[in-house]
Amino acid sequence: MKRIALASCAAWPELTADDRLLIPELQQLGVEAVPAVWDGPVAWTDFDQVVIRSCWDYHLRPDEFLQWIDELEKACVAVQNLPSLVRWNINKLYLRQLSNAGATIPPAIWIEEREVLRSDEILNQLGWSSAIVKPTVSASAYKLRRVFKDERVQLQGPAIVQQFIPEIVSCGEWSLVFLGGKYSHAVIKHPVAGDFRVQSEFGGRAARAEPRPGVVDEATRIVGSLPGRPLYARLDGIDRRGTFVLMEVELIEPELFLGLGNAANRFAAEIARL
Repeated sequence: MKRIALASCAAWPELTADDRLLIPELQQLGVEAVPAVWDGPVAWTDFDQVVIRSCWDYHLRPDEFLQWIDELEKACVAVQNLPSLVRWNINKLYLRQLSNAGATIPPAIWIEEREVLRSDEILNQLGWSSAIVKPTVSASAYKLRRVFKDERVQLQGPAIVQQFIPEIVSCGEWSLVFLGGKYSHAVIKHPVAGDFRVQSEFGGRAARAEPRPGVVDEATRIVGSLPGRPLYARLDGIDRRGTFVLMEVELIEPELFLGLGNAANRFAAEIARL
């Protein structure tokens, strides 16, 4: 029987509830799926494949995480998503590349490493009333903050400063899930009243929904422009005035909402084909 390691982290040694849905689905397809903590004492060469899933702490130790990926490659252990995609996706500088390829992203400036800028100077120079600031390596709204033009806050790089898109509050943020490179399903996420963060740990809520065809078409085009075919991907963005504004491409450990419909079954089928 083929053995697959579903990589997780110490806080979720048995995977998140969403990712655990894969285990019985893979069992039915003749694949043994085993949760394994990425930085734990695991014999990775005992597995036919490692699929990165609930590694929700990678952004806290990115160098160690990438070293683990390097060691898997050196040991000739197959990894999904591909190591090249993981390395590309771990730093939000990838948004520049996708913007150059035609994707619409929020207006942004980049603060380089060791560079320090003042938030009020940035916003007043650009004519923005508000902006979102986040590290270039982050996940789950880690160190994310909103600043306003009348605030004087020192911002230190490496970071990205994006114009605040108010539709994230009024209309919500889409998460479009792709499995095997193809569009699978989507949810719309809304923040709790008085907040702008849509993540569940901040009170955000997600519900299954179907975006308009133009959003799916643009997300599909973006996935096709990635530097490699992803086993799984989640694109987060806002449908703003008929344009899909891309916020993130998640290729490392995104929640895939596998409990919706037959998503877990479809994802398991893609993994079994590896």
